[in-house]
Amino acid sequence: MQLEEILSELELNTGKFPLQALERAIEEKEAITPFLLTSLSESKDNLEDLFNKPDYLLHLYALFLLAQFKEPLAYPFIIEFFSVPGDMPMNVTGDLVTEDLSRILASVSHGNIDPIKQLIENQEVNEYIKGAALQSLIILVVQGIVSREQVVQYFKELFSLLFANKSSTTQVEEEPDYILTELAINGSILAPEELQEYIERTFDEDLIEPFFFARDDFDDYLQNGSEANLNELRDNPHYSLIEDAISEMKYWACFEINKPSILMEPEGFSTSSKKTKSKAKKKKKMQKESRRKNRIKKK
Repeated sequence: MQLEEILSELELNTGKFPLQALERAIEEKEAITPFLLTSLSESKDNLEDLFNKPDYLLHLYALFLLAQFKEPLAYPFIIEFFSVPGDMPMNVTGDLVTEDLSRILASVSHGNIDPIKQLIENQEVNEYIKGAALQSLIILVVQGIVSREQVVQYFKELFSLLFANKSSTTQVEEEPDYILTELAINGSILAPEELQEYIERTFDEDLIEPFFFARDDFDDYLQNGSEANLNELRDNPHYSLIEDAISEMKYWACFEINKPSILMEPEGFSTSSKKTKSKAKKKKKMQKESRRKNRIKKK
């Protein structure tokens, strides 16, 4: 199978998992990488067109393959793709954001967390993308790529920044904040003692979404301690790097023979159960943003 044929096989979903094409893509890693990078770059600049081509999957294969390759040149392209303002990056990638983006970012970062920090702090970026970026930092610590102390220091700075932004708003009554909730959850895993004052403040000021995280949850993390918390994640697949694109993608729902493709119409998307459960005042928005575009939840 020649390079052009591999790319052609990966471009559109035909309802059949392109196993042979992916195997050949992996074998031709050096030759195919520039084309995968170009796919991401072009996709970023044409998200509206991509949204209107629901069977187009090359950008998704590119994300997983480049993550498996640990390709450093993919890092800025991925950051740029998911930095596009609004919901469109999520609309064209389905539940990849809530399921795998954190692992993809960790896999191509090689310990450079500055681009991830920029993604988190960009006010125009979708909040679920920011949540994935936060989790990617925990993955980097779990995998021994970045020191715990480095991320703890950043979390302290981020808590202070988010609190300052909250204080500067004219909103009369504060309401739960998704990013502060995600920061509290990840901070509780990473450094419950060092970050205790910040996390408790989010509870005291009712900035935590209770549907996601409760004080009892934090107390458990605090009692366990950071070392035990992180050790529990070392064998957790959701905190691993991407090592095998084929195993990551082969069970996607769009490749199940006896099921109609859920890529055909937006109404066919189902709701992801991970990290995208409804919030009290934003249920409609969350259901829209957490639509499953192309696959079933990993088991």
